[in-house]
Amino acid sequence: MGATARERVHPWQFGLATCAAVLPLPPVVASGGSRFAVPLVVATTAVLAVPLALHARPAAFERAAGTLAAALVPWSLIGSWVGMFVFFPSAPLLLLAAFADPRRRPRAARCLAAAGLLLTAAVSLSWWNRKY
Repeated sequence: MGATARERVHPWQFGLATCAAVLPLPPVVASGGSRFAVPLVVATTAVLAVPLALHARPAAFERAAGTLAAALVPWSLIGSWVGMFVFFPSAPLLLLAAFADPRRRPRAARCLAAAGLLLTAAVSLSWWNRKY
């Protein structure tokens, strides 16, 4: 009778949540914060890091990621006049992170993780091709 390992968030989920928190930062850094309300960006990024702190509790991670994704859509649309539009791509990434557990959904998790990586790559390339 071996010791049972405590279930943690899968690395794919953690990686997608990390991408959701980091993805909005390049345009803010590249512009020097001139087009963005920097305190709001810092506060929103800190809130996006909440699921990352819940890596040892998969159910809480999934709930937090889903809740933040639902709250992030109106926040990024309403706050777009101060630059919060950069957080809009983080909402689908958080949803993908919530459901990309290959231990529960083996086939779907691969597709979800791949979609998250493609979304991150596409948005990152579009950020770097703009002149801020």
